[in-house]
Amino acid sequence: LAARGVGRGDVVGVCLPRSVELVAVLLGVWKAGAAYVPLDPVYPAARTVAVVGDAGPSVVVSRAGVMPAGVEAGCPVVLLDEVDVSSSVAVPGVPVGVSDLAYVLYTSGSTGVPKGVEIAQGSVLNLLAWARETFGAGELSAVAAVTSVCFDLSVFELFAPLTSGGSVVLVGNALELASVSVPVSLVNAVPSAVAELVAGGGFPAGVGTVCMAGEPFAAELVGRLRSLGVGRVLNLYGPSETTTYSTGAELGEGT
Repeated sequence: LAARGVGRGDVVGVCLPRSVELVAVLLGVWKAGAAYVPLDPVYPAARTVAVVGDAGPSVVVSRAGVMPAGVEAGCPVVLLDEVDVSSSVAVPGVPVGVSDLAYVLYTSGSTGVPKGVEIAQGSVLNLLAWARETFGAGELSAVAAVTSVCFDLSVFELFAPLTSGGSVVLVGNALELASVSVPVSLVNAVPSAVAELVAGGGFPAGVGTVCMAGEPFAAELVGRLRSLGVGRVLNLYGPSETTTYSTGAELGEGT
């Protein structure tokens, strides 16, 4: 990115499958001083092309066969398949301010037309500081990342553990947690997915904390989670404009 002139104030599109590579590229965008625009490869091609056209990224990072046709007409594209990592050199991170952009998420809203929501670095820092204060290193030691990067829940799932010395347990979606073979300390998901895992007997053993957001849920689900050994259950809420979570409550015993 630095070699292509990407720097502070730029916007970079990222269109990659859910993988370690995806997370590394997002961090690389930040290290370059830029903001990322997530482009999920499973989303309709027309939506991705529209988002790129509106966001005007300096470049889009992807892989061959992943990025929808038409994106390259709007901006330069870097295919990781063609990057010679053996010739890459370490570069220092670019200092940014709290008002610099961290990411731009596109939500459809009530009109169905993608609309960009710009979130500043300072807002992300506040979210991550709240996460460390609320959960601590133990609960953030192995966080399940189940949400598309096009949704802001992913910001919490990916970067809260990484800034707390923890690990990200990256899966395709919440229901794939039923087959996870590594420990998970915290699950952050919509209640319907959590309920499906619990009902099907696929909720991961050893999870100590569950955060649910985006949908209403019944007290019965909280009780079933407690019967599985979950110690903390939180009901959280926040629109994209307020950086993932802006309000919430921990549900006490008997809830």
